[in-house]
Amino acid sequence: MKSIIIYSSLTGNTKKVAQAIHSGMSRLVEQCDITTVKEVDIRLLAEYDLIGLGSPVWSRPYGGPAPNVKTFIDALPLLNGKHTIVFCTHGIMPDLFFPTMVRLLMEKGLIVIGTRDWYGNVNLPYMPKPYLTDGHPDEIDLKAAEKFGREMVGISQRIHTGETHLIPPIPLLPISKEQIPKLPRRPRPRLNKQKCRYPQCHLCIDNCPASAINLSVSPPVFAEKCYTCFFCEMICPEGAVEVEYEPFTQESLKVVSSSFNEALDKAESEGRFRRLVSKEDVGWDAPYYKVHNRHPRYVNLLD
Repeated sequence: MKSIIIYSSLTGNTKKVAQAIHSGMSRLVEQCDITTVKEVDIRLLAEYDLIGLGSPVWSRPYGGPAPNVKTFIDALPLLNGKHTIVFCTHGIMPDLFFPTMVRLLMEKGLIVIGTRDWYGNVNLPYMPKPYLTDGHPDEIDLKAAEKFGREMVGISQRIHTGETHLIPPIPLLPISKEQIPKLPRRPRPRLNKQKCRYPQCHLCIDNCPASAINLSVSPPVFAEKCYTCFFCEMICPEGAVEVEYEPFTQESLKVVSSSFNEALDKAESEGRFRRLVSKEDVGWDAPYYKVHNRHPRYVNLLD
């Protein structure tokens, strides 16, 4: 049996889970590879029996995969009958992720045999720091991810021998998009060309999940097809990417402090969430961009 784990990760949550799932699978299969959506050669995917795909939950459009993961799925050839598992990391409310992902992958002929989500650290500039789910994924989470990897190998093997009843049903939408708390419109980042050090520095180009930046042309293309994740602003060492966070942050925290707390209380009561940051310690008066007020706000050490 030959398997592969493919993932996208900006700040490391999904990468950690992907590595743990890979570790669990590697013990039971002849070959298990791991790579990113940026590096994978889609022409070789037909050689694999089991394909894992991981993404952070992206809030715009609400609840879907990261934009580069959506682009990756759109580019896939037909992989009729191949087994796949889907996993994600998130800070809150992954309700729309799996219904969206399963349908996208089924259009490529893939059979989704398992799904799983994990909470993660949240480093969005307009969110509180510490955030409600900070500390995840921890060792308990990663052990669960290893176990998930092992279990999915066994499920895949059993389905191949004819136990097709093990294929889970297509997940239904548990809530509508209208039921998801509405945050105010996000400000768009702007490029300050006087501060920018391109071509010596091209971190924003290399790390934009929407491939929305091209500084090699004149005038430079910046924030084209922007999903306002603000990662370019976070990792720019010169502060050349500018965002007016303050008004948006004030309005966002009003929504987050009520609806997000309520959602996590419910998840905790149902045993789906372990609170590692107490309610009293959440930084409601300390959004990330104010706590990390020097550039770069976030040092990207990921592949």
